[in-house]
Order: sequence, then structure tokens, then C-alpha cells
Amino acid sequence: MIKNTVVGACGVCCSTCRFFKTLNCKCSAGTEKIAQNKVKTNWGGRGILCLVCKCAVEKKVAYCTRDCGEFPCQKLRKWHFPYGEAYLKMYEQRKKEEK
Repeated sequence: MIKNTVVGACGVCCSTCRFFKTLNCKCSAGTEKIAQNKVKTNWGGRGILCLVCKCAVEKKVAYCTRDCGEFPCQKLRKWHFPYGEAYLKMYEQRKKEEK
């Protein structure tokens, strides 16, 4: 079991993300200060920034999958990160069934 689990704006558990492990990336919901600072400073000047985090901060949503009415959006299809096409199609289908 992972202690102090943090979920990024993308909805992925941060400890399962390569950036978290290899680059000591700190992430959070898009509405939290840590994510806002990450975007504002372009990740402390590293120039490497998660596009999903950036989008969530700009749209003022905590988690794309839960809070963004556009999810799954064309940006995610274009980026192919962090979700594959099959997952996005499944999500769209379930959204249609919800109505």
C-alpha cells in the first residue's frame, strides 16, 4: 500500500508516474497551489511541464476526469497522455449512457 497517495490533475496516482519517481515531480489537483506554482514557474524553470496539469490549472478544475465537462477532449487525443484512445472511447460511451 502506498502511504500519502497523491493524485494528479490527470487522475493518475502520482507514485505510478515516471516523473514522480525519476524527477521528483510534485503534483496535485489543478486547483491546488502546488500545481498552480508548477505552471507559473514552468516547473521551477525546468521547462518540462505536464500539459494536463497546465490545462487543469488554466480551466480551474481539480481533476480532468471528474470536473471538466469537456473530458475526454481533443487535447488528450492529440497528446496521447496519460490515456490511450481505447480508454477515451470507453469513457465517451459511458458518458452517453449516463444521459
